[in-house]
Formats: sequence, C-alpha cells, structure tokens
Amino acid sequence: MMIIKMADKKISLKESLNTLNTIVKWFDEQEEIDIEVGLVKVKEGVELIKKCKKRLAEVENEFKEIQREVENE
Repeated sequence: MMIIKMADKKISLKESLNTLNTIVKWFDEQEEIDIEVGLVKVKEGVELIKKCKKRLAEVENEFKEIQREVENE
C-alpha cells in the first residue's frame, strides 16, 4: 500500500495528479474493494487535492504578481 507523506514543501502538481490517477485506477481495478484500504486511499486523495488547491492558489498569486510588475514598468 502506498501512502504519500508530504512536508510543507512546494508540491509538484504533476506528481500529485499522477498519484491521484493511480488512486482512481486502483479503485477501477478492484472487483471487491477492501474498505480499510479504500479508506486510506480516499484520505490520501483528499489530502493531495487540498495541497493541490493550495499550490494552485500560490501559483495564481505568483502570476498576478508578475503581471503587476510588468504593468508597472
């Protein structure tokens, strides 16, 4: 079972999306889902989604800051 623990470092959106795709694929491939394993994977997915949303907001703010800098030159 793969559990990803991410510190407060900047996360790679690409890696996170790949991991989310792996989780979805795991669910799709199960004939009978082990509820305990499924719960761990759902929790992992939720944490990844939260971190991705946070990182996307940071990226958006960075783009806005760059835009302000360009407009002020």
